[in-house]
Amino acid sequence: MRPRIRPKYWAVSRLLPIHFITIGNPHGTDWGNMSWVHVASKDLLTWKRMPAQPALRPDKEYDQDGVFTGCFAPVTDANNGQLTVFYSSVSKLPFHWSTRPYPRNAAGLSLATSDDGGSTWAKSPENPILRGEPQGVEVTGFRDPYIANWPALDRLRGKSGKSLYGLVSGGIAGSGPTTFLYEIQPNFLGQWDYLNSLVDLPISYQPSKKWGGNYGINWECTNFMTLESNSISREFLIIGAEGEVERDHINNTALPGVTSPRTVRQQVWMSGNLVQKGDSIKLQFKFGGILDHGSYYAANSFLEPLSNRRIVHGWIPEEDCTDGHARRKGWNGALSIPREVFLLSIPNVVSALNSQISEITCVERQLEPNGSTTLHTLGVRPISEMSRLRNNCFWFYERNRTFLPKPNSIQQEHLAFTTTPTWELEATISVTTGCETVGFYLRHSKDFSIRTTVLFSLLTETITVDRSASTSYSDVKRFPEKGPFTLFKTRDPSMGEEQEQLRIRIISDGDILEVYANDRFALATMVYTCDYKGNNGIAAFASGLDNSAIFEKISIWDGLNGMEPLGHVQLKN
Repeated sequence: MRPRIRPKYWAVSRLLPIHFITIGNPHGTDWGNMSWVHVASKDLLTWKRMPAQPALRPDKEYDQDGVFTGCFAPVTDANNGQLTVFYSSVSKLPFHWSTRPYPRNAAGLSLATSDDGGSTWAKSPENPILRGEPQGVEVTGFRDPYIANWPALDRLRGKSGKSLYGLVSGGIAGSGPTTFLYEIQPNFLGQWDYLNSLVDLPISYQPSKKWGGNYGINWECTNFMTLESNSISREFLIIGAEGEVERDHINNTALPGVTSPRTVRQQVWMSGNLVQKGDSIKLQFKFGGILDHGSYYAANSFLEPLSNRRIVHGWIPEEDCTDGHARRKGWNGALSIPREVFLLSIPNVVSALNSQISEITCVERQLEPNGSTTLHTLGVRPISEMSRLRNNCFWFYERNRTFLPKPNSIQQEHLAFTTTPTWELEATISVTTGCETVGFYLRHSKDFSIRTTVLFSLLTETITVDRSASTSYSDVKRFPEKGPFTLFKTRDPSMGEEQEQLRIRIISDGDILEVYANDRFALATMVYTCDYKGNNGIAAFASGLDNSAIFEKISIWDGLNGMEPLGHVQLKN
């Protein structure tokens, strides 16, 4: 099931629900019968299915092959409470960016409305409002609408009101990936006027092999947003990039014979300047990076109106197991934890661990009047509401000031055995000269023959989730997930130089593992641990000089949201 529609508030009161729709197959775990599943929530933590399921199904000639990704239109007083959604209406399968020519008008744009708060939906008799891609453009894809206000674009175009703009993601054959920009009439949402393609990037653009993602050949689920921090703002796109260049750590690992390779794609982001080029509007690339370094994909976002946060959901697919494994589980894919993305500013930066700051293409360097350097990048972290799940946990563990490695060559320290597969770990770690790696062994057996390793290497500046020993199942992939990450040294005029601490947060929920670091790194993946009761240990470790890593504080919450234990397991306090 894919979260390939952005959630949207349709009221300014938290007493009214947040609506969220995913696409999926209502008849099983295999791909097909693409329809909409509709849920609602008042707190972003607990979700209730709406009465009509599926909310939309492929039952018209123009969407006979699938009701694909869509979005909510912003609700205004003029709507009188009516909800409007747009979706990619697919009339002609198969299509793929790699198979040219892309069939003309294979996917159009349609809308549906609800007058009863989303309980039921009616497709417009005017559908499809767009039959397909712009005239005269040979595309590699055309789907996944996104619609919102964009004040920065209004200012550039000299518009005084609140215009609506829409994106439809794809690419131009022989040119590169892009997203197609439309202006939408606020009082007639069925009128989408094409402006131009928004971004000009070459095929498989990758500004840095280490620090930047590959922007691929075709885009999906592109969202625009303006993010602000104090007095500065930047324009961002979050992008699902399809392409032919797989990451080395995946390519270089042998696959089990019963599994297929992953789909080559990556969840990336970019920031740039909106400019007018003749009659066209362009977003020019300045810096960019990877939103998630694991299997997370198809991210969509919305602006939470009460706190003005930009909240993102994504899809964690089950491409690392066989179809049979997914059928035995009873589902295929899941939504990630809701995340907040924001403009992160890091002042007074002097250096990184090993890389030159100029090499790190996922940050923007700003020289301040006092000669110091501020770095700007895309921040990402779980929404603050997630901490409420700790309140009713089954048990809580905490340890302070643990030094590793120990002088007697012991590199690890056992912490606890969890009693449920749903837990959270949070740690703050100080690293000193001579520290090489720090991390945690998770879901490990008593003899560590089964284990998942989350490791930060100070030498290579990478965070890795090593799944090579994570399971005894033979029908799952176990290659590592990894991404670039470094710690910065800062200099404060009054405090002197200071080395940034590693702040890591790990959330386990059944097969899902999500790793976050320092509000600027995220990695979600599947870890198919077998026999959870016997593989439930957590241990800290470090390598390098004695006592070069100080685990200042480690906290573990087991049984999030009142999850009951799987049985009696001895706890180590």
